[in-house]
Amino acid sequence: MTDSSTPSIVRKLIDQQLNFAAHGLQLKDDDNLWDLGMTSLTCLGLMLSIEDSFDVELPEEVLRESTFRTVESITAAVDAALKDVPAAS
Repeated sequence: MTDSSTPSIVRKLIDQQLNFAAHGLQLKDDDNLWDLGMTSLTCLGLMLSIEDSFDVELPEEVLRESTFRTVESITAAVDAALKDVPAAS
């Protein structure tokens, strides 16, 4: 999986949690998800979906509201976590 695919996968996972497409919302990279209806419960679901989809564990220090604020901030956290994953042997 390349870093360039991360934003589109993140967008898909966000839509699965918040169902923006069904409401006709076009999500921009800098839209504040909390202002658009993100709750702590949907954030938890999003975090678990991200970890499953990317086969990565997000480090505890990034598990805060600001990380899950925008597509950009989530993508940055995922890309950083992917860089820290050791290669399979």
